[in-house]
Amino acid sequence: MRKFETSGWEKVSECDRTHVLDVFRGFLQEVMQLAVDKGYITLEEKEEFISPAFASSTDAAVLSK
Repeated sequence: MRKFETSGWEKVSECDRTHVLDVFRGFLQEVMQLAVDKGYITLEEKEEFISPAFASSTDAAVLSK
């Protein structure tokens, strides 16, 4: 867990990295699916673009920082 503080605020938030990454992945998936549905990109382009976000090696690299 990492704590974040903003200057001038008393509130401290804790974020679990795995949970945050899962939420971002879900958001990315939804946005890219909308782009496919609206005809901006193909399904193949979507899969090529988002595949690094779902690679297990990416998890290890991001989580180790």
